[in-house]
Amino acid sequence: MVLTEEVALCLLFVLALANGANDVGKSVASLLHVGPQGLTGKEPLFWGGMFSGLGSVAAILVSTRLLSTFTPEKIINVSIDSSFILAVLAAATVWVLLATLVRLPVSTTHAILGAIMLQGIFLFGVSGLAWDFVTIHVLLPLAGGPLAALIGVYLFERLLPHPPTIKEDNPKWARVSHWGSAAATALARGVNDAPKMAVLGAFFFAANSIESTWVPYSIVAVAVVFGSMILGHRVATTLTRRAVPLDQGQRLRAGVATALLVSAGAYLGAPLSTTHVHSGAVAGASGLKQSAVRALRGMVLPWLVTLPAVGLLAILFAKLGPLVFSLV
Repeated sequence: MVLTEEVALCLLFVLALANGANDVGKSVASLLHVGPQGLTGKEPLFWGGMFSGLGSVAAILVSTRLLSTFTPEKIINVSIDSSFILAVLAAATVWVLLATLVRLPVSTTHAILGAIMLQGIFLFGVSGLAWDFVTIHVLLPLAGGPLAALIGVYLFERLLPHPPTIKEDNPKWARVSHWGSAAATALARGVNDAPKMAVLGAFFFAANSIESTWVPYSIVAVAVVFGSMILGHRVATTLTRRAVPLDQGQRLRAGVATALLVSAGAYLGAPLSTTHVHSGAVAGASGLKQSAVRALRGMVLPWLVTLPAVGLLAILFAKLGPLVFSLV
């Protein structure tokens, strides 16, 4: 059992590290510049990583409902053991880390969900999932969050008087809004993502103990910061080249909308995908231009690729796990 706990916490650290590396560019892509030699200036990656880490710590107080919602025990109808959680951790870690190394942005939320759901169906059958709970409390927020951001920001841009646009000839306030919007998005990302990972580590501690809260969250917070600084440039380069052009006002409104919606989701227990919410907000701010529509098409991939692929990996690890531990 001690070995199982150590393996689980190591996997949690690597998963959170990969999450930080894969996600930091999604918050600060507009602050980055790609030159002939790659990214020039890594300060935005440190900026996004630090605020994601702070959000991961703040999640202890803000995201208690999300922690109780996005748990394998709620999604699966039957009792599960440590091997199930280890398979989820291993599958999500491998997928997010590999995607980061090949510079592809992926959704950690969909990776964890796919590992839980498909492994649950494989082991316990379709009836093993709490479908009413999953549909209302998990799938609906994941699908509806990006649409809410898109429609809300689009209507705000079209129907309401615009706040004064921060002009480029006022570099001080332009810089504040630019970096502030990225910080707010990164903070919200940490608040929303940390509970989904920390709950997997908490499984290996006594229920309601101090360690079950502080240890997993601390591991996630530290790993997210390290991942952002060490490997964050890989996916950030891809995102910077694909970034939808926005002016200062549009960028600010998209960032604020993302931060507010994702933070509210974490507080209310809705497991939103920050990546997709931000894509929806950017598409709405840009007026649904062709470049933004292409970005929205990318949101289909986690449902068609990430979720089933990580589910199959989890099934593979579930089958191999007992064999590996028998040889230790």
